Amino acid sequence: MEIPVPRTDRRMSIGRWASFWWLASAALAVMATLQFTTARRESQTWDEGRQLLSGYTYLTTGHFTVAREHPPLLKLLWAIPVWFLHPSPPRGGEAWSAAVDFLYHNRVPADAMLIAGRCSAIAISVLLGLAIAFWAKRHFGVPTALFAVFLYAWDPNFLANGRYIKNDAGAALMIFAATMTWGAYLLQPTRRGLWLSGLVVGLALTTKSSTLILWPVMLLLYAVRRWQQRRAFRIGECARSLGTVGIIAFLVIFIVYRFEIEPAGASWALRTFPAASWLGRVPVPALGYFRGLADIFSRQVGDALEVHYLLGAQSPADWWCMSIVAFAVKTPLAELALFALVLGIAPRRLRTARLRDVGFRWYLLLLPPACFFVATLVSHSTAGERHLLPMYPFLFVFGAAVLLATPVPKWRRLAVAAAGLLLIVETASIHPHYLAFFNALAGGPAGGREFLVDSNLDWGQDLKNLKEYLDAHRVPEVCIDYYGWANPGYYGIPHRPLPAMPTVELTDKLDCVAAISVTLLATQHEQFAGLDQLQPDARIGYSIYVYDLRKSRSLPPR
Repeated sequence: MEIPVPRTDRRMSIGRWASFWWLASAALAVMATLQFTTARRESQTWDEGRQLLSGYTYLTTGHFTVAREHPPLLKLLWAIPVWFLHPSPPRGGEAWSAAVDFLYHNRVPADAMLIAGRCSAIAISVLLGLAIAFWAKRHFGVPTALFAVFLYAWDPNFLANGRYIKNDAGAALMIFAATMTWGAYLLQPTRRGLWLSGLVVGLALTTKSSTLILWPVMLLLYAVRRWQQRRAFRIGECARSLGTVGIIAFLVIFIVYRFEIEPAGASWALRTFPAASWLGRVPVPALGYFRGLADIFSRQVGDALEVHYLLGAQSPADWWCMSIVAFAVKTPLAELALFALVLGIAPRRLRTARLRDVGFRWYLLLLPPACFFVATLVSHSTAGERHLLPMYPFLFVFGAAVLLATPVPKWRRLAVAAAGLLLIVETASIHPHYLAFFNALAGGPAGGREFLVDSNLDWGQDLKNLKEYLDAHRVPEVCIDYYGWANPGYYGIPHRPLPAMPTVELTDKLDCVAAISVTLLATQHEQFAGLDQLQPDARIGYSIYVYDLRKSRSLPPR
């Protein structure tokens, strides 16, 4: 029998609920404001133009033909605000050059299209924060939820990656949401809960290929739940549940791919099944989705691998420890300290409890990031920190829940307050160049290039900031080697190519202000070893190094 709540208590409950959402919304509003104001100051990152072109062509033509390796849902969301600007339609040709033409030779300015798409990305970041707040409050209460949202909103990696036209933050949102809806079904099995889980999983699978990790995670959570209930694991029952989710998820995929049904093609059939070429004539629903998975799979098995950089070395194959290094050097010290504190507290609490009797909510928070992290260790296409983002929402809620579990001793309150203050200081210290964040253990952003580059430090985002520097110091022309697809001339940067300078002696002959992206300085070190032996005159956003090699310097004192 439910005890009626007195009116005064009900009003207090409603008041606390409203206060909670005001505070959570305020934290996320600060996050969105920081993302918007800093995104306006940056040029496009490496393939934002290509991703935007992919979504815009699919939105306007119905043909998903550009950047097909990842599904199109997020790309469509990025393209919708751009569509309202009515840009000139993209021309044909190779995707990378077509993206440059679409952005920089259009009647709508490139910055207007970029910020429109980035606003959509920022909205997705806010949705992730709201999802964290909703689930954490429901299962752990207001203090835990507010602290988890605070950790998320002030994390420099989410501030950085959540504002770009990239699918990493969106994948983090959907992996978190799909896990929690599946967990809700396991806790209270209903047909409605199962259908909702299938819908959310389908949306997740149309954001990024890495969301395929949801299938082993869901299977593992199903097994754990049955183990906790002291019920035998029944393959048929599990197959029916996951099968229902899979059917609904595929219907969502089919809708997102606009009910596409096409034959796979003879070339694919001959390459995959040489003895059964007739398979190429079989119509396949949502064929584009499976083609994208095939592209990702080819990278994983060794085809078309990119060259990776880690700890000053390069390799055509990924290092198994790249994720470990990225987590260690890109996670703020405040968060590392909190996670270490949690590792000290949690085992002591488990001494008096059996694993079978631990609340299922804790397994929902720990098993998904563990599975995801293991997957990154064996992946051949890990880029570093941005590929770890789906782990953090789980860790934020778990850490907040352990530290603020009642009763909360005074020393723990002080530790939480100190860590929160330290996180604000760390994030403020890198403002507005959040992508370049490295913690103090790595030597800060200036020392980050010794560990990781590319999307961890230099993604081509600082061309506009370089322009401001050159204007402020009255530099008429720059010799540049730029890592990115933005056009220096579009931003009014007079430039000529930077020649290779493998020795210091060659730098004396340049007679020019040299600007080089730190990714190129690190990955093409033999060509620019002479430059690298010099102390840069400036680090633009920590991603572009500037060297004044003119024979008669005219820069004003700094």
